[in-house]
Formats: sequence, C-alpha cells, structure tokens
Amino acid sequence: MRARRASESTEDFFESHCQVRVRFQEVDALRVAWHGHYLTYFEEGRNAFGRQYGFGYHEILAAGFAAPLVHLELDFLLPSRFDELLNVRTRLHFEPGARLHYSYRITCEDGPVRVTGHTIQVFTDLQGTLMYCRPRFYEEFLEEWKASTQKV
Repeated sequence: MRARRASESTEDFFESHCQVRVRFQEVDALRVAWHGHYLTYFEEGRNAFGRQYGFGYHEILAAGFAAPLVHLELDFLLPSRFDELLNVRTRLHFEPGARLHYSYRITCEDGPVRVTGHTIQVFTDLQGTLMYCRPRFYEEFLEEWKASTQKV
C-alpha cells in the first residue's frame, strides 16, 4: 500500500477554477505542451484563487510578506496540445503551520486529467527572512475560513 501523497489530502480546503489555453509557443518539438509550462498554469490557478478569495500575492505583499515556493511536485498523465482549453482546479489546503499548500488538477475541456500536482510556499518578510509563525493576516484569513465552514 502506498503512502497518501499531499496532493491527495482529504483535509479542509478552498477551491477555485480557471481556464488556460495552450499557446503555440508553449508546444515543444513533439507538438505537446512543454512540461515547464505547467508551472505557469499552476501560477494562473493560484492567481485565480487569490482573486476569488482575496488572498493572493497583492494581499501578501501589502501585509509586508512574500511567499516563495519551496516545493513542487507534478505527475504528468496525458499530454496537452496546441489550442486545447485546459481547466485548472486549484485548492488551498488547511495546514497547521506557517505555509501554503496548494494542490492542482488540470483537465482538458473534454474531461481527462492531464496533470496533477502540489506546491508548498512559506512566508518570509520582504528581506527574505523565514517566518516560523503564521503572519497575523494569514491567521485572520484562516479564522474567516474556519467561521465560513462551521456547520450551524
């Protein structure tokens, strides 16, 4: 039996969706989306998440912090091709520590899963010093999250 991967977490999460189209310059010599472009698709997913929930890079920077990516994992299941419309599902999973755990699932408009993955980001101040405790603005976001998910 294999261990459960972080991207298969069943914990609480917030979810957002966006779409990206595979552009001509993103296709390699094999006529499929080059693997490195999926990082950009993940980034698009995080930006869409931030816009939907008011917790994106603008808010992190305005609070005086950065959130550098420190871990990335991808599983390539099927290729994507030029001009295909891809659906990017992005989930921010609740984590007890001072980090952001996003998971991703990219599907084609006709449904098959193309790529899955997850990223971990940590908080630093704007000079790059690692924060070991959650910043106050993140605590407030989590408190709102908890309040919005409590059953009545």
